[in-house]
Amino acid sequence: MKNELFEAESLKAEDREAQIINRYLIVGWTVVNSILFAAYLIETIKGMRSLLYFAIFMAVIWIPELVVFVLYKKKPYNHRLKNYIIEGYVIMYSFVLITGYSTIVFTYILPLLSMLILYHDKKLIFRMGIVALAMNILFIAIRFFNGMITVDNSSEYEIEMGILILCFGGCYMASGIYDNIHRTNHSYMKKLNDDAEFIQELTIQSISAIVNTIDAKDEYTKGHSQRVAEYSYLIAKELKMNEYDALNIKYVALLHDIGKIAIPDAILKKAGRLTDDEFAIMKSHSDEGAKILGGINIMPELDVGARHHHERYDGKGYPYGIKGDEIPLTARIICVADSYDAMSSNRIYRPRLTDDDIMNELERCAGTQFDPEVAQAFIRLLKAGKIHPADQESA
Repeated sequence: MKNELFEAESLKAEDREAQIINRYLIVGWTVVNSILFAAYLIETIKGMRSLLYFAIFMAVIWIPELVVFVLYKKKPYNHRLKNYIIEGYVIMYSFVLITGYSTIVFTYILPLLSMLILYHDKKLIFRMGIVALAMNILFIAIRFFNGMITVDNSSEYEIEMGILILCFGGCYMASGIYDNIHRTNHSYMKKLNDDAEFIQELTIQSISAIVNTIDAKDEYTKGHSQRVAEYSYLIAKELKMNEYDALNIKYVALLHDIGKIAIPDAILKKAGRLTDDEFAIMKSHSDEGAKILGGINIMPELDVGARHHHERYDGKGYPYGIKGDEIPLTARIICVADSYDAMSSNRIYRPRLTDDDIMNELERCAGTQFDPEVAQAFIRLLKAGKIHPADQESA
């Protein structure tokens, strides 16, 4: 079964690639438009073009780019943005062809063509070539019927069409070569990801088995790690984290109590109050868990949850007494999830708290034990009915 984390990571990589290409296309488009602005401004100052023409031309070239830029800011990885960029550029190109008085205006399409190679899409290059050639043939025909083109001066236009065909043909082939390289790299990376996925899944399954064994040692904490992992995932999503980051936090949370494997059963299952020495041993599960997970590099910061989930936002927690943003956000999330599961479950030393008591405790401890933003996110989830506590028979 395909691993959720790798699926999210793959989507994230594709979006990141689209975002980078979109950014470069927009930057390239801005450079082209800036050069056109300077060139046409100089011509307007020289009296070669009217101020009205200059104003219309500026609107034609800048408004489409402004629209595309707004769409980019809303969704940088928009995979349809390339189509909008082409459409906006074609509007400008059409205007130049219609109003231009020089044969070199056909070359205005070439900057866009060179940028489109980034998409390594031969069909896109081909369609763009057909559109560009058709438009140039149309305007050459118009000039011919208007008497602007004769046998004597037709060589310039023959060269124009030859250059367009040559450039589009070259870019078509270059795009094909680039696409082939891209596909080869993609296949290689997919194999690496599949191998890494297998290793990660095996690692997670192995450690999950250990975690379930630890939880099963005590009927009062059975399923605790699974629930904390699910709560942590929901908090991350409520905090607007992307799927990849939220899933990573879920896996980190799953392993937050793995250090309890080093704690004697007599202390874990003790019904009465722990002595100072026993409590010191119990607190050591944070560092013990971090040691166990510290050598596993298959996921980022896998040991953060184990090491820091008992730190408090006010700095009065353990093992290091760090506070506020010094505590990794992942650990701050797990802290709330872990505390909620403890409060909403029957424990050997007390019955579960009521829902009202839990809500009051979360609100009371926001800013002291808990990160207030994380606590509020969890409270919103509770009020929305998205959190379901352990189903205890005596609850």
